[in-house]
Amino acid sequence: MIEGFQIEMTAQQLQAYLRRRADHHRDAAAECDLRREQSGCSGRSESGELDRPIVAGWLRWADELDDDAAQHRRRMAALLFLREHIVADEIYRLDRSDLQFLEMWPRESEVQRS
Repeated sequence: MIEGFQIEMTAQQLQAYLRRRADHHRDAAAECDLRREQSGCSGRSESGELDRPIVAGWLRWADELDDDAAQHRRRMAALLFLREHIVADEIYRLDRSDLQFLEMWPRESEVQRS
C-alpha cells in the first residue's frame, strides 16, 4: 500500500536540479544588481532641484531591488548547501513540502498567471 503521493529522485538528479536552481538565483540576483545600477534616476526635476516624491519612490524601488537580490543570494546559498550534503547513490523520496521547499512545486502566483 502506498500512502500519499511522493516523488523519487536519484542523488544525481537532485544534485543537478539544485545546481540549476542555484544558478537561477545567482542570475536573478545579478539582474537585480544590474537593474539598480542602470536605473540612473537622479531624482531631479527639469529645474535641477530635487523632486522629493521621485527621490522617495526611487529609493523605495532601489531598496526593493537590494532586498530581492539579497533574497536570491540567500536562496542560492541554501540550495548549494543542500546540494553539497546529498548522499551519493541514494534515492530521495520527496513529498509536497520537500517539493515546495526545493522550488519544484509551483507557487500560487505562478499558477494564477498561467
